[in-house]
Amino acid sequence: MGEEVIPMKAERTAVGYVRCSTTMQATEGVTLGNQRERIEAYCRFKGLTVAEIVEDAGLSGGVNRDRPGFLHLLDIIETGRVTVLVLYSLERLSRDMLTLLALERLLDEHDVELHTLEGLIDTSTPDGWMSFAMRAFMGEMERRQIRHRTRKAMQYKRSRGEVVGAVPYGCQRNGAHLEPVAEEQATIAKVNERYQAGDRLADIVRWMNEEGIPTRAGTPWTAAQARKLIREYAGSFKKTASRMGTATRQFIEAIA
Repeated sequence: MGEEVIPMKAERTAVGYVRCSTTMQATEGVTLGNQRERIEAYCRFKGLTVAEIVEDAGLSGGVNRDRPGFLHLLDIIETGRVTVLVLYSLERLSRDMLTLLALERLLDEHDVELHTLEGLIDTSTPDGWMSFAMRAFMGEMERRQIRHRTRKAMQYKRSRGEVVGAVPYGCQRNGAHLEPVAEEQATIAKVNERYQAGDRLADIVRWMNEEGIPTRAGTPWTAAQARKLIREYAGSFKKTASRMGTATRQFIEAIA
């Protein structure tokens, strides 16, 4: 049997990672191109050979599994092809502390250093690791502050009867509030009427599609969509109703 071939790790070979959401580019002015150029210049200065620069364009740093570039970066690290991961800033990778600490453990297991241009983090030294840990903590605190401010803003809007989140079927936006759409409200009322009369969900869906009743997307109705109309607008889910202005909520509850 042949021996397992372990890939040789090239000396001082780097992989870069760049990410930029649409909001980030507008507010911070940091484009993918800017990050790429800075990483390449840093690697030249440090004598690092760039194996690849991985990017995630137009994506937030929230859900890791939704970032193909991030997942590819993990594959590169695990293959042992590189010795250094270079970032423009730690926040480009993630603001989630647990994600960053888990990634740092992965880097350590594969003898890969982490360098950042902003903050000058270099985890090849104990002081650099401490800087990394502090930045990860600060990023987590900022993430929680943003979430807290967002929740407070949503609560304030709800208290004023303003729209929060997606506009539900049966309503349309009128400034900061919702107002009923007569045709859609009639559909909701008919769906609930048939359901309360004992019609099966499959029969209701078939009727809606045969009648040519349009969905918002213009696609055929599904059982899940019909069930949503029955549950939300019959008052089973209070959360959806609370998104609406008081007058609209009373109107919907009245027809359920």
